[in-house]
Amino acid sequence: MDIADFNISGGIGLIALNSVEGEGKLRTTQLGGMYSYRLTVIPRMFDLHFAAQGTFLQKSIDFSNFVFSDQLDPIYGQINPTEAKLPASVQRNMFDASAGILGRFNIKLGKKSRKLMSNTIGASFKHITQPNESLLGKSSPLPFKLTIHYSAMFNVSKRSAEHKVYLSPNFIYEKQAQFTSFNFGTFALRAPLMVGIWYRNQQFLISPKKTDSFSMNLGFRGENGTKTFIYQVGYSYDLTVSKMIGSSGGSHEISLILEFTNLRLFKEKSASAKKKARSCYNFNGPRNLPKIF
Repeated sequence: MDIADFNISGGIGLIALNSVEGEGKLRTTQLGGMYSYRLTVIPRMFDLHFAAQGTFLQKSIDFSNFVFSDQLDPIYGQINPTEAKLPASVQRNMFDASAGILGRFNIKLGKKSRKLMSNTIGASFKHITQPNESLLGKSSPLPFKLTIHYSAMFNVSKRSAEHKVYLSPNFIYEKQAQFTSFNFGTFALRAPLMVGIWYRNQQFLISPKKTDSFSMNLGFRGENGTKTFIYQVGYSYDLTVSKMIGSSGGSHEISLILEFTNLRLFKEKSASAKKKARSCYNFNGPRNLPKIF
């Protein structure tokens, strides 16, 4: 959950997550807060965003759900107590820190054309503190993760078209420890619908031997009559084509995003907040384009 307010020059957010893996044996709980700051470089044309996040992590493992070999009897099954020496602590509390930077800017397509291409480029730095997540009293730091992403969006419709069609090519690079991933995708948007296709590879150049998966995305965006409430529903299917194809039939994901457009931290806007709101980045750009673009 996050909320933006020009009175604080950005936004704040909260994240809460609880996951259970291994048939209930491993549990991970996350609770964190974040703040982002918006810097207007060129009004309605170029914005910079900076963000920081602090997260409390708790990992625990339930050894009572484990069955050890010395507990098994060849005839009667699990009847014996185990002599395995279990660790004194099966829970670990950690602090994790992350940060990110994002830039959004418009580029004019051609000297005589008034069409613009909106660009977004950014990077995130996760697990900066690399907390030790070992549950056995050893050293097992959570590896630092780097993500770099870029996306563009431009209108491919005629100027007189009633319903505009946009294309949005995307690129995502991820690296954590010795693992790398390159994601290439494109969205086609015609309100209120969106469709997209993605390709994931282990290296920058397309290689069948390094291909991980293909994915398809579908989305719908709707709003109420007063536009105070916006909802987005998405569906994606990820088809694994790597060596794991025999053990994975692909994965499905359904997402729901709710946006309350009038929700603010402060009821009244200060003079500074009103000025920042007028200067906020606009995907369509101002009427008079700066010459530097």
